[in-house]
Amino acid sequence: MLVVSGCAAHHVPVVTAASAPVVVADTVREAPPSDFLRVSFLSAGTKVTSLSRPGAMRAFVTATVLYSPPLRLEDFPYYSGLVNDDMSVLVAMRCRPQHPEKVDAVLATWPNIFAAIQHDVPLDPGTCNAKSADTPTQVACFARAFSDPPATTVPTALAHTFTYAASLYDGDHAALTKWLQDNYGIFPAFSGMGYSVKDSYSLSGQPMTSQQILVKSVSPEYVLKNVSLSDAGCRCISVAPYPGRASDRLDPDFIARAGGNGVCKPVERLTVSR
Repeated sequence: MLVVSGCAAHHVPVVTAASAPVVVADTVREAPPSDFLRVSFLSAGTKVTSLSRPGAMRAFVTATVLYSPPLRLEDFPYYSGLVNDDMSVLVAMRCRPQHPEKVDAVLATWPNIFAAIQHDVPLDPGTCNAKSADTPTQVACFARAFSDPPATTVPTALAHTFTYAASLYDGDHAALTKWLQDNYGIFPAFSGMGYSVKDSYSLSGQPMTSQQILVKSVSPEYVLKNVSLSDAGCRCISVAPYPGRASDRLDPDFIARAGGNGVCKPVERLTVSR
C-alpha cells in the first residue's frame, strides 16, 4: 500500500493505492506528499550524494503514488519534462523524508517558488530599498516584490502571476534567470502551475502553444531543498546502459528494495517485466 500524508489547514484524506484517481490527484496537490521520485541521466562516474548537483539550492521531484503501476523507463521521463537517454547512467531515487522540515517540500507553483526563494535567500528588511549588484539579492528582491491578490475570475488571477513571472524572460533579467537555472533547476519549460509539462524537453526547438502546454500539464512536481540523500530519506540506484533498459519498468518498489540507504547503489539492471 502506498500512503501519502501531509498537513494542511483542512482535512486531507489518506491516499492508498486503491483510492480513486481524483482523490489521489487532489491530495498530492493540496499538501505535499511524503514519498517522492526523482530521475536523472548522468555521465559515468558522477558521484551522487544529494538530491541535485552540489551547490544547487533546490531539486525537482514528483509524487511516487502517481507512478503505480510502474512505467517503462523510456516513458517515465516525458512526464517530468525530460527525455530518456540510453547512453547515460540512470540515477533513480525514491525519497521518504523522516523529517519533512529538512526538505521543505512545496508544490512547484510560481507563488511557492517566490516564497521559497525568500526562505533560501533571507534579506534584512530594508535591503530591497536600494539597487544591488548582487544577483542572489536581486532574485530575492524580485521574489519579495511579488503579490498575489485574490480575484473573482480565474484568468485574471493567473494572468497577474504569469505576467510577473514572464518578465524574468524579457531580456532584462538574464542574470536572474541564470540564477534560477543554477540554483533551482528552473528553465523556460517550467510552467509554475505545479505540473511538469510533458514533452517540454525540446521546447526551444519545438515551441508549444498555450493549448498544447495546458493539455500536457499532467504530472504534479515539487521542489525540495537540495539536502543529502540521507536527510531526504532516499533509496537510490544507478543503472549503467544495457540493451533493452528503456523497455524495462522503473518500479518505485524496486528502487526501495535494491537502492542504497542514503547512498546511490549500482545495480546491473531494472526489473525486467515488460
